[in-house]
Amino acid sequence: MNYYLSNTASRTHIELTFGLPLKFPNIYKPRLVIKGHKEQSIPMITMEEPHVISEGIWGILPQNFEGDWKKFQQIKTTLHTNKEEIQKSVLYKEALSKRRCLILVTGFYIHHIIDNSIETFLVEKEPPKPLALAGVYNILEDGFLTCTVINTDINDTLSSETNLYNFMPLEIPSLFKNMWLNSKTDLEDIEKIIEKPYITKFKIQKIAS
Repeated sequence: MNYYLSNTASRTHIELTFGLPLKFPNIYKPRLVIKGHKEQSIPMITMEEPHVISEGIWGILPQNFEGDWKKFQQIKTTLHTNKEEIQKSVLYKEALSKRRCLILVTGFYIHHIIDNSIETFLVEKEPPKPLALAGVYNILEDGFLTCTVINTDINDTLSSETNLYNFMPLEIPSLFKNMWLNSKTDLEDIEKIIEKPYITKFKIQKIAS
């Protein structure tokens, strides 16, 4: 799960789901597997431009950074963060108050150890539809966006003794989307959203190796 997300929504589906146009429709591309370690772009809605669906690179870099994404990720992988780290790290602390975003996907992957082998599962909403993950972003010197997913404790649906993870991406439901993207929202309210995540119904599908 640390390194793989999924977005199979068509351009029309994602625009209709979130009621927003794609800022760069010609580069939008559905992907069954978004591989974080390969510097792939991902659709997102930002505080700076909440009325369009933008694109950003998954794996946050420091604000106004000028260096190479791959070299930075070799030093520190920044595809995900959590409620403790985000309030302390130089990468995330300012971004949490000034540059929150919604990262748009249709699912994410988890792994279980079953019969001494690793099995991969795709997690999607029930019924399936795009969802918005909590994230923060920074803006590079050249204007490109980079982002990270905020994790929360894994819920009962996905919790298992065989699961390799005790965390999962934090979903922001429609009820809280405007609050999450509003620059006037108190940071205390943002922290409450992170502390008490919305409970989502998921379906889990085993992926053939």
